[in-house]
Amino acid sequence: MRASICWLALAAALSSSASLAQDVDLRDLSVVQAPAAQIVASHPGALATVITADRADATYAIGETVRLALTANQDAYVTVFDIGPTGAVAQLFPNRFQPDNRLAAGQPVEIAGPATGAHISISPPTGTELIKVITSNKPLVVVPEAQLLGAGPFRIVDGGVPALMRDLSVVANPPAPNDTLIAFANFALYTFPVRPPQTAGVVVVTPAQPAPAAAVAHVAIPADQPFPLLLAADKTKYRIGDKPTIAVTTTQSCNLTVLEFNAAGVARTIYPTAPAPNSAIAAQQAVFVAGALGADLTLTGPAGVEQVLAICTTSEATAATPSASADAAAVAKNLAVVANKPGTAMASVTFLVQP
Repeated sequence: MRASICWLALAAALSSSASLAQDVDLRDLSVVQAPAAQIVASHPGALATVITADRADATYAIGETVRLALTANQDAYVTVFDIGPTGAVAQLFPNRFQPDNRLAAGQPVEIAGPATGAHISISPPTGTELIKVITSNKPLVVVPEAQLLGAGPFRIVDGGVPALMRDLSVVANPPAPNDTLIAFANFALYTFPVRPPQTAGVVVVTPAQPAPAAAVAHVAIPADQPFPLLLAADKTKYRIGDKPTIAVTTTQSCNLTVLEFNAAGVARTIYPTAPAPNSAIAAQQAVFVAGALGADLTLTGPAGVEQVLAICTTSEATAATPSASADAAAVAKNLAVVANKPGTAMASVTFLVQP
């Protein structure tokens, strides 16, 4: 349970950062979805809601169940829409089983979780599902009741994307006095017909993005960890020249070192650095090690699978890791020693870097 709460806190920190106001690559969306993704609210203040999926890569095959959780940073009212690749729109939250869309600050709520008797499952057509999240500090009707059709758990928006965009445009610019805070957020799910066979460490991508030949992490970490250390990137795929946002959080105070291994297996330390020399991090606190409030990390290539590895130890100031570029094999030898030290936890994330 502590790990789940910690993961939601990490995801919330990623999604609420200023650099991630638009966290969906428009190139992943269809021509009918993209305009809806670009609608933003004019008066968000500090209000934000993060939506997280139960799969870190947010990829799902037809028939698979999706578990989505919402966490608001303030007491708020939240409405969530699913915009399909062809422009069909469904209201996911509130829904028939969860008619009250009030969220308490920091308290995660699962959309149609097991306790509700409903679930979200993937059906055709496949592609990218755009999830649009609208948060307000006061009760707000985003889509009028007359526009919501059907008697199922999730009602359909009559008129699809065009109708929703008209409603969002009205909501985004409330009339004076402007004391209502309204924030929009985007999230993407990637769906495909059949999940291909995979081995541990393989990056799952949509059919339009062939899996790279070597999609295995450069350094393996032990399965048993002394405490949960959670590491997340804001996307599962980037292009050379992109600057990812990467954050770490832990359930126990420790001293953090973060390494990046490019597709060629060359390692470098990205945290701590000169701008952020202090390696100590507190329990339950999200730390940006790249992007947002962290240092800029530019992906220079080569194309392929990159790995980011976090090591946090309670026994000494920092892990025995290189401060300059080094070969992954050499680093792995040092890490094998580090991993066996008491009070040392490790976490890893991989992502695809494209030309």
